[in-house]
Amino acid sequence: MKKVTKATIAAVAAGALLLGGAGTVARWQSQQTVDAGVVETGHLNLTLGADGVWQDVSNAAAPEPFNPATQQLVPGDTVTYSQTVAIDAEGKNIAGVLSIAEAETVLGALEGFVTVGLEVDASATGITEEPDGTLSFAEPGTYNVPVLITVAFAEGAVGDTPPSTYDQPLDLGDLTLTLDQVRS
Repeated sequence: MKKVTKATIAAVAAGALLLGGAGTVARWQSQQTVDAGVVETGHLNLTLGADGVWQDVSNAAAPEPFNPATQQLVPGDTVTYSQTVAIDAEGKNIAGVLSIAEAETVLGALEGFVTVGLEVDASATGITEEPDGTLSFAEPGTYNVPVLITVAFAEGAVGDTPPSTYDQPLDLGDLTLTLDQVRS
């Protein structure tokens, strides 16, 4: 091989080593830091107010106090437990659905004869109840919302209610109010 060819190959190899391994080819670059501030999440909290009040509303025209420790239900009775809950809502586009979940064992032998339901009084200033039951909040804040838990023992026809419903406890200690956030 000629000396010139060898020298050319050596020069190309040395240039490749210098460009590829020891240094880099620079390209222009410019950077700026954007000060977009801080984004923070909101919250949705549910707390119970003072102890609730039981009433026997079987005769809607003349409701009277009900004491579950000393009084028992019979077919045809309807009793209510009223309590105020505080909803603390903060966030853009926040809304919530308030529901009651009863444990599957709550009704026991009374399944099909006793119903447990929830009514929400959405008349608090700043709250709107949508047709689907969603509560929307006009602005961030705390809202005191009266709720009413209704326990109704169906009357049925004579002989429809079996003796298996006699002397049955109805443990309402497992009832849970749940406030689920939804997007308004």
